[in-house]
Amino acid sequence: MLPSRVFPIRAAVVLVALICLPVRTFSSEAGSADLDKAYRSLLAKDYDLAIAQFRSGLAQQPGNAMAHKDLAYTLLKTGDSVEARDQFEAAMKLDAHDDHAALEYAFLCYETKKPIEARRTFNRLREHGATEATKKTAEEAFRNIDQPLADGIARWREALAKSPNPNDISTFSAHWELAQLAEQRDELDLAAEQYEVCHQLKPKLASLWIDLARVWQQLNRTEDARSALIAGMWSSDSRTAERAHEALGSRYPYVYEFQKALALDPRNTLLRRELAYLLLQLHRDTEAIQEFEKVVALDPSDRVAAEQLAQLRGEKKFPQRSANAPPTPGTDAKSMAAKSLALGYLKDAVKYYQQAVEQNPNDPEAVIGLAWAYNASGDDHDAIPLFNKARKMENQKIAADAEKAYHNLTAPDQPATTVWAFPIYSTRWKDTFGYGQVKERLPFFSSSPVQFYASMRFIGDTRETIPGASPVNPTYLSESAVIAGLGAATRSWHHLLAWAEAGESISYLPNRTDIGRATPDYRGGVNFAKGFGQLLGARHSGLFFETTGDAVFISAFDKDWLFYSQNRAGRTFRLGPKTSLQLVANTNFISDTKSQYWANAVEVGPGLRLKLPGMPKNAYLLGDYLLGYYTRPDLGSPTPRYHDIRIGVWYAFSR
Repeated sequence: MLPSRVFPIRAAVVLVALICLPVRTFSSEAGSADLDKAYRSLLAKDYDLAIAQFRSGLAQQPGNAMAHKDLAYTLLKTGDSVEARDQFEAAMKLDAHDDHAALEYAFLCYETKKPIEARRTFNRLREHGATEATKKTAEEAFRNIDQPLADGIARWREALAKSPNPNDISTFSAHWELAQLAEQRDELDLAAEQYEVCHQLKPKLASLWIDLARVWQQLNRTEDARSALIAGMWSSDSRTAERAHEALGSRYPYVYEFQKALALDPRNTLLRRELAYLLLQLHRDTEAIQEFEKVVALDPSDRVAAEQLAQLRGEKKFPQRSANAPPTPGTDAKSMAAKSLALGYLKDAVKYYQQAVEQNPNDPEAVIGLAWAYNASGDDHDAIPLFNKARKMENQKIAADAEKAYHNLTAPDQPATTVWAFPIYSTRWKDTFGYGQVKERLPFFSSSPVQFYASMRFIGDTRETIPGASPVNPTYLSESAVIAGLGAATRSWHHLLAWAEAGESISYLPNRTDIGRATPDYRGGVNFAKGFGQLLGARHSGLFFETTGDAVFISAFDKDWLFYSQNRAGRTFRLGPKTSLQLVANTNFISDTKSQYWANAVEVGPGLRLKLPGMPKNAYLLGDYLLGYYTRPDLGSPTPRYHDIRIGVWYAFSR
């Protein structure tokens, strides 16, 4: 990280730019409509929408440097430093005199682990900046990057000078550190020299070919760089082979390029064997035989080279590789895929397994391998049909593994553990109530339409009884209990599910006399819940509607059935990347089968829901003002209507 004294300078620059993002219009240019919308979205602080509109506008106006720059600042507001860096780079390239964009690009390069680009940009600005302020800022930032590099280079050189044997394997780390520091400081000759020493100390470390190629290319040693990449492309390390292949491009090397690469890496049998096959295709059999002989001498276990050599000598008949076969970097696609998957290079694994399946669609190892690669990459949509195919193949082990994977992926999703909590304060009762439940799915009949679970509920409040009630027969405001039980629930079907629980209710109030300390508890019901529009947490502002319906049987309420219908409509306001506000109109209906006055009412009133940064995903604050009307006031309600302000927190999660 840059020392802290540099950041206040940059922070001030960024703050001013973020506050002063201009409202621009481009009415005379193509793509202007989207850019105009982007600036309006900025005014509304809907940054996600603004970013999408900037991208759409820039797709039509890629040369608009100012729009690239404003998009970069908007991305910074959402915390996307990497893409912001790239947008500043685009603005800088389009307007070479925009030192402000160049400074921002340099700072972000350093923050996003691109110190070489940062140092070079600061160096250019400190020498050629348009203003003294720019030069001063760049000079300070440059020194804070350059001086630690210079000090590090000096320390490692001194350490190597004091080493009794500076070219011993034990000094590899010192040479490696020195090479990296020298490359970051643009001392490319020193970097190349040290990378070459590293290769001499560890000739089997294939990734060094990528490092050498990168430095040699900057030194204009183009042919040496290509030779290093060819050696890396036919190395046994799949990641190095892939990186080298990407850097080389699609052109297949010439014979002399293979020979130059072998001069760098003479013990690379994969590279030498590839050259031998190329010579065969060119009908240069004598040279091919010589190369195969060297391969067998270096690696007597190389059966492919030995059999090909035997065929060329007339000792055996084996088919040659087709002259039209595409070259492969070191080994076949399936082996490369397996190595990539084992090392965690998921994109490489998918790519190579795709090649293997294209070559042989009925290869069970390739099919299930591609399925596992997709699954590990989080792409179960593509993995499922491949597992389905593999489970029908003749290989019994692969079919069994695929069957299990297919079943696990296609079984309806059901969280193993579900937790919810709902503390709420009511002015009507002048009491704080707490409701919550922990459910743990049981591993029985996991594929059936009904799931079984263990449950622990909490239902309680802080006041316990209604003031003025008889001390002999007090009226309690909640069940004041912990309820443990077992339950079963159907899977959700069109947002509808049924559930039932049986357990024991244990009161945590030792002096409660209206019920036993522990009593049987049975409850169950049917639930329906559905939402429409821009719900809380949505990426954009807009209207919404939510409805929830419940029919609940509770044995503790004199075996009563309660019916709830809760409906909320309003507008969601997206206030920031992690901040949302809902203004709500509530309409609730309550009824029961026992005709208890408190269980028959209609409630209406406004409310709000608020989600703030730092809150868990399924958590929000709520506040409602409700005017309630008892629909059966003749049953003994103290008043025909009531007012209630409810303030609470909802939190739930599943895993």
